[in-house]
Amino acid sequence: MISRINIFLSLVLLLFANGLLAQLDSINVNDNPYTVIYNHLYNLQTDTYNPERSSLSLPEGAPNKVDLAIKLKQILDGKGLNIDLNRVPKEANYFDSISKAQIYFIDRSEPLIYLEKLEDRWTYSRTTIESIVKLHKKIFPLGTNFISYFHAPVWQAKFLSHELWKWLGISILLFLFFLISGLLNRIFKAILNIVLRKKIEITEIVQKKLNQLALIFGFFLGIKFLLFFLPMFQLTSGFNASIIKGFNILNLFFIVLVLINISTIAFQYFEKMALKTESTLDDQLLPVARTLVSIIIWLFGFVYILDYLNVNVTALLAGLSIGGLALALAAQDTVKNFFGSVMIFLDRPFQIGEMIKFRDISGTVEEVGLRSTRVRTLENSLTHIPNSLLSDNVIDNMGLRMYRRFKFDIAVTYDTKPETIDQFVIGIREIINIHPLSRKDFIEVHLNSFGSSSLNILVCTFFQTQIWTEELKGRHEILFAIIKLAENLGVRFAFPTQTLHIEEIPGLKKNHSEIHKNEIESSKREGYSLDEIKKYFKIDEENKI
Repeated sequence: MISRINIFLSLVLLLFANGLLAQLDSINVNDNPYTVIYNHLYNLQTDTYNPERSSLSLPEGAPNKVDLAIKLKQILDGKGLNIDLNRVPKEANYFDSISKAQIYFIDRSEPLIYLEKLEDRWTYSRTTIESIVKLHKKIFPLGTNFISYFHAPVWQAKFLSHELWKWLGISILLFLFFLISGLLNRIFKAILNIVLRKKIEITEIVQKKLNQLALIFGFFLGIKFLLFFLPMFQLTSGFNASIIKGFNILNLFFIVLVLINISTIAFQYFEKMALKTESTLDDQLLPVARTLVSIIIWLFGFVYILDYLNVNVTALLAGLSIGGLALALAAQDTVKNFFGSVMIFLDRPFQIGEMIKFRDISGTVEEVGLRSTRVRTLENSLTHIPNSLLSDNVIDNMGLRMYRRFKFDIAVTYDTKPETIDQFVIGIREIINIHPLSRKDFIEVHLNSFGSSSLNILVCTFFQTQIWTEELKGRHEILFAIIKLAENLGVRFAFPTQTLHIEEIPGLKKNHSEIHKNEIESSKREGYSLDEIKKYFKIDEENKI
């Protein structure tokens, strides 16, 4: 009795299981995009290999459906199109939002592979079926028959989820990659040196950039070689996708570096051309332009890499625009300095190499940047002045002076005779007039004021030179000649003094006029005459001291 019951239950379970399997088999794999892709990929896995059922994802009437289904799977793996089934739509009436048609693209980077709905059935599109043979030949130029040479059990042993023969092939491929990259590096280096040597001077900086370019070109083409043959080893789609995506990002990075190095070499050429022009405006603009070009190249490269990684760049830029407004408010000084640099380039209050005075800073302009201007002070220190301050304040451009003014006062004692003062003033004018660097049409030497302890003579003239060292040399010569003239005329230079009056004591009375006369006589020394001063200037000019 019990055995009969067990037999009955077994039959019921068997019928139920067969019914369940029949129900599973009867599920229409063409209901929606999800069922089509799942059926195609699931039935071509190692543990669930059933290519006949996998071919149901292809449209009816397609020739060699089984072979096409296998090749399509190899194409997806070879191109690294790793499909996330959780994102595949399961709606039977799915519409593509861009084309407004009932189609579904597995990956928009490959427009020939997509699904379509025809007569209430979802399958791979007719365009995909027609392109499979061509795409397979492009991805596997040497075919896939060579895999048959590695069916021995030793090659089928797995290490890190991949067969040993695949690791052997990858090792050989990497060896060839470095060999080809090194060879191409040498070839490109020789070609670039030959071509550019006729155009620009190969300086140390240019040579360094050329070496980097040759190295990048070698690696770039080496990666292209590696990616061309990598699909032959039929790695898993996820592993293959990671490798392909990583190398493609590296190639994009190499393209950015190539553009950066080319721009550097180009600006070296522009700097050489700028040295031939009289204006220093181009010298001033080139450093800023080089920085701007580098920033633009990096920004475009960054955006292009994000777009390759399927980041919504439009939404990102919209978010950055809002964040940029907040950042601009928080970084007002930086923004002000940037626009200050723009105003400096437009207004041109100074140029590189000119000497300027700004507040308590005096020095030579070395570089005008996007944020600040570098000024080399007279103490040889380097000062960074924010451009916003330079654009909003008074700048004394000493580099545009046609003449260099020399103004000073000479204080002589009150006991100097009027005739002597007049002779002294005339002599000073003559000294300045005969000096080779003095401006002849502007010489002002006059008795100017009565000081508390001296008679003050104003001297004002200009030097016709733009070189500070020559100005200092001219000052020295004129002051030295004035000292000799004063010594020759008996003129005494005054300094702050006080006169103490003492009541005369009998027996100590002395003739003050005699004392004064003796002092004057003792102060006289042998000095230069005007003729000797002329000779002094002449000799000095000839010897260019």
